[in-house]
Amino acid sequence: MQGPFMQTLKIARHEWRLIFKEPRFLLPFLITPVLLMGLQAFTVFFQPLGSVAETLQLARSLLLMLSVLAPSAAVPLGADSFAGEKERNTLEILMCLPVEMGSLFWGKVLGIYPVPVLVGWLGQGAMTSMLLSKGYWMPGFGVDVAKAMLLTPVLGLFLCAVATLLSLISESVRSAAQLTSLVMLGIFFSVTSFSTSFFHSDTVYLAFTGVLLTASLGCFLAARRRFPRLA
Repeated sequence: MQGPFMQTLKIARHEWRLIFKEPRFLLPFLITPVLLMGLQAFTVFFQPLGSVAETLQLARSLLLMLSVLAPSAAVPLGADSFAGEKERNTLEILMCLPVEMGSLFWGKVLGIYPVPVLVGWLGQGAMTSMLLSKGYWMPGFGVDVAKAMLLTPVLGLFLCAVATLLSLISESVRSAAQLTSLVMLGIFFSVTSFSTSFFHSDTVYLAFTGVLLTASLGCFLAARRRFPRLA
């Protein structure tokens, strides 16, 4: 019998195949990142702003927005992870597989997490390449890029954790997605409201990421404890 790690990876690969089998499922959540990259390309290549400082100020905002919006792909994926199985009456069948409950749970989680992080990093990498190609750079901007890129997996993990927990609690994919979307909106307004502080204050940035990581751990633990009760 395969070990827990290999079982987890096998479940995750199955989830990834389902995602890429129907990429239209993710299309609405990819439109916004593409638009942000398009706006960055327009200001860099076609309609430059008045100065390098102004261009980089806009770039900071777009990078930070992408850190929030790219992880939104975790909302539909997470909502469908368990609530969708319940709606299709396949959860009981899934739990009868010769797989440990922990591996099944974490395999479903791993099937969600990489997609929003990959989307965010690809978009942020593309934006940074645009700026470098036209020589738009100033001392300290590399740190701002690193902060935005680090925030992407942290927010992705948080939304993945919340979506997983709500998917286990909810009876339908729609209700799970709606509840997770409300949380995502709260995060979006929090990040945009304190965007200046994130870049200028390491204390604020570290405190915010620390809270998100702690909340993610709490949601995962609560979801993991609830999962066996569905058997």
